[in-house]
Parts: sequence; C-alpha cells; structure tokens
Amino acid sequence: MKKQSLLFLLMILSLTGYAQIKFEQGYFIDNNGTKTECLIKNVDWHDNPSQIEYKVSEGAKAKMGYIKNIKEFAVSDLKYVRETVNIDMSSEELNHLSATKNPEFKEATLFLKHIVQGAANLYQYEEGNLIRYFYQVGDKDIQQLIYKTYRVTQEIVNGVAKERTNKIDKNNRYKQQLWTDVKCDNIKESDAVKANYKKNSLVKYFVKYNKCKDPSFVNTRKQEDRDLFNLTIRPGIIFSTLYDSKETGSISGLGDFESKTNFRFGIEAEFILPFNKNKWGIFIEPTYQSYKSNLEIEETTFIGTNTRTFTVDYKSIELPIGLRHYLFLSDKSKLFINAAYVVDFEFDSTFQEEINGITKTKDFRTRTNVLGGIGYKYNNRYSIEARYGMGRKSGKIFSTSSYSYRSFSLVLGYSLF
Repeated sequence: MKKQSLLFLLMILSLTGYAQIKFEQGYFIDNNGTKTECLIKNVDWHDNPSQIEYKVSEGAKAKMGYIKNIKEFAVSDLKYVRETVNIDMSSEELNHLSATKNPEFKEATLFLKHIVQGAANLYQYEEGNLIRYFYQVGDKDIQQLIYKTYRVTQEIVNGVAKERTNKIDKNNRYKQQLWTDVKCDNIKESDAVKANYKKNSLVKYFVKYNKCKDPSFVNTRKQEDRDLFNLTIRPGIIFSTLYDSKETGSISGLGDFESKTNFRFGIEAEFILPFNKNKWGIFIEPTYQSYKSNLEIEETTFIGTNTRTFTVDYKSIELPIGLRHYLFLSDKSKLFINAAYVVDFEFDSTFQEEINGITKTKDFRTRTNVLGGIGYKYNNRYSIEARYGMGRKSGKIFSTSSYSYRSFSLVLGYSLF
C-alpha cells in the first residue's frame, strides 16, 4: 500500500506540471490602429487580463502583448477593449464595507470585457470578488453603472443624527442611469427598476434597447453555452485495509487486518466553474463502501494457549467534497486530477473481540480524512478514475491504539447529464 501511495502522489505531481497550451484564432489592434490576425492563448479569463500571449502563426514563437500597446483584442467569443475609466473599487465583502454611500472612484486603464455590442454597449470588469459593469450609448464616454453596498453608521431621526452600525444599505444609482440614458419606446421605467446588477439581467435590458433601435439587432457577443452541471453514476472496486496507527515506540497494538476487495457505489454532483474554459469544478459524491475482516492472535500463558479473534464490520456513507482540475487533450478527451475532504457517516459498524467464548462488541467510529484522484473522461460522459484515500483514523478500540482505514479505488463513471 505504501508503494501504491508513493506512485499515486508522483502521478499527481507529474500531471499537475502538465497543461495543454491552446491558441485560438483571434486578432489585436495596436496603438496605431493596425489590426493583426493571430492565434491568442484563450484561458477564458476570470479576472480581466492586462496582457495576452499570442502567435502570428501556428509554428511561430509565442509573444506577449501588453495593455499599454493593445487597444483591443478578441479570441473565440471573447472581446476586450482598452479604456481609461473611473472605477469604484470599494469592497463588497461584509467585513470591509465602506461607510460612504457614494462611489469612491479612481482612474484606471483596463481591458473591459465587451458583452453587448450595439447602439448601446455593455462592458464588464472583474477582479477577484469585485464585479463592475460599464455602459456606452453611441459615441459617448464609457461610464460605470453605479452600484455599491455600504455600511450605514448614522441615521437621522427627527433631525438628530443617531449612531447605527448594524445596517447595510445599497446605492442603486445604476437603475436611474439606465432609465435616463438607455431608454427607448419599448422600455418602461419598471424595466430599469427591476433590472438587477447581474450579467444576465443587464444583458437582457441592453439587448431589448438595441432591438428597439434596430429590429435586426443580434448580440454578436453572445457567450457559448456551457455545461455547468454534471450528475454521474460512479460504481467501482475498492481495495481497503485497516491498520494499527499506534506511533512507533509505543506499546504494540493488535496488528494490521487483511486487505479486502469490495464494491463501492457513488452518485456525484459536479459544478463546473464558469471561467478558465471549464477547467475547474467542485464536486460532492455520496458513496457507499464497506469493509469486513478478521484478525486472530494466539497468546501463550502459564495455563495454555488462547486464541483471540477480532472482527471488524465497517459500513459507511462517505461524503467527499472536493475540487477538480481538467487537462484537455482534445474536444472530446480530457484528463483530470482532484482532491477532496471526506466526512464519513458510519452505520451498523462494530469492532468485536472474542476469547474463550466470551464476546465483547464496541461501535466502530471513524473521523475525517482526505483523498486524491487521477482520471480520464471521454465525450463528457464516460470516465475512469484511480482514487487514493489517506488514513482515516477510528476512535480508540478497547485498550488498544486506534486504527486507520486506508483505501485505493478504481471508479467508473457515466454522466446522466
């Protein structure tokens, strides 16, 4: 089992160091207005980039292009434009909320993601948890749609300021901006009032405006459909053992139980994160597993030899919650590595000792552990994974040391959707 563990970890490290570099057809426009058709490395940026990696041809050496030299670039269904704008960088995290209602602007030169292009343009800027939307009507300057969550530290009651530190409010000025600057005959004031400061809601509003201005309007910046959720049936074989986890140098425990081979069955829900070309996912997989084994120990005393028989009967529902990373080999084929924290819910699990016809039984309880896996997925439906579960300690058993449960699994998968 130790050799398996070492081999498994080495495989994870080697795969972690591997990543396919995929360049896709695109272009960029430099400060002189020159448009260069090229291949751009499309990493489906979560945070708006400040530079790109590109090749002028398939066999050419990759180069870096920086925001100071590029006015605009596009790759696949993505388009970014460089603009110097006023942006409110106030935090949206509850522990760091500003006590000021008005936006706290700072000037910055950014690549803004173009998400609606027409008579009125909609742009997005994202950095960590910060998301800001910008708009432009006709040839007017690009402005931020103002939305801010802030902490109210005072309120006025009958003309008197009173302290109040437990209230959070929102500045929704963007709704007034929409109704004032982005309105048309088919748009009602209620449309602006109901618009949320979310991508889908704002896209819907701007598309409606552009269709009013031009009935033939089509949003050329429409994003591709993404497979953001997978439900997968995952049966497999599990090779497991229960070993004495007593530290070296302490009084010897009972010894190790035999390795056993059993069936396991899981149902996995996977949520694909909507950035970096669907390379990251979060999964949860309730899994049934079992382990049953005996251990016999002969003890010689002054009155003869006794045989002590220990029986462990362990059944549980494991609940791994983890992170997965995909490494694409082709449009239909991909490798993946994952790691998870496992909560274990054992049931009807016992540890039994029998000697001279006398039986003692104790509930078998376990703690949490972690696991890692390497796998392959084809056509986004069929998969196979090798998975290693680190030692999961049990509670103390009788007067002996605690035990640890360790496993190695081969898991097949079939995604229902």
